[in-house]
Amino acid sequence: MTDDSYTYSGTFTGSQFGGPGSHFTQNVTTSGQSAAAPDPDLVRLEALLADLMTRVAARSDEIDHPERAGRDAQELLDEAARPAAERDTSRIADAFRRLRDRLRPVADFADSLAKLADLLTKFLPS
Repeated sequence: MTDDSYTYSGTFTGSQFGGPGSHFTQNVTTSGQSAAAPDPDLVRLEALLADLMTRVAARSDEIDHPERAGRDAQELLDEAARPAAERDTSRIADAFRRLRDRLRPVADFADSLAKLADLLTKFLPS
């Protein structure tokens, strides 16, 4: 049995498939000015949601429809990532409300949800 290893470089579109033991590496090089630094609040939101969803996965047997919690978390992130002028704050509020209600039966989520609620105020108008 041989251990074939391939390295791909360039721009890829669509699905990429490889055989057993294949390794995929994509190198993207850009020129010109570098992109603006990511919004630190958005980076923090993404980290909080990732942590929360890890906890949801670990306790999925205690949560009704954990996949819906994942959908709500993704909706929060997607809407918060939009430019402020295009952001639908009611979608953020509704997605958070649904997420909170889904996770309410598991008390361990209270701290994560409080941190998330505090950070979401930065994405909503005053």
